[in-house]
Amino acid sequence: MPQITAINNDDDLDAALARVGPLLRAAEGTPESAELDALSKLIQEYEAIHYPMGEPTPAGAIQARLEDLDLSEDDLIPIFGSRERVDAVMAGRCAITPEAADALHQLLRIDQEVLLQQPAALIPSS
Repeated sequence: MPQITAINNDDDLDAALARVGPLLRAAEGTPESAELDALSKLIQEYEAIHYPMGEPTPAGAIQARLEDLDLSEDDLIPIFGSRERVDAVMAGRCAITPEAADALHQLLRIDQEVLLQQPAALIPSS
């Protein structure tokens, strides 16, 4: 197993990411699997500090899962009741009800905590 070193900059990150690809098929319990685990942790730690993602918005999470599942916003009409309501939710102008969050969780497998966040447009400014 090659020596694993800290990721201190983007060049180190690029090298670690390049090394991960060949390790993805490593069998559990092998030195390659251990290397993959160690590199993955280092990459996650570096990216969390230097490239924080933040929490996904409800609309962003829905859009990503629709794309993953090759669905469209039209597939959400039975959940929200109308195209206008789908548009309002996806634009962040309308919050998702607990009932709709449950249905979306069943369809898209998105955590309900993400779906029930208040859209930024609805949060009062101070």
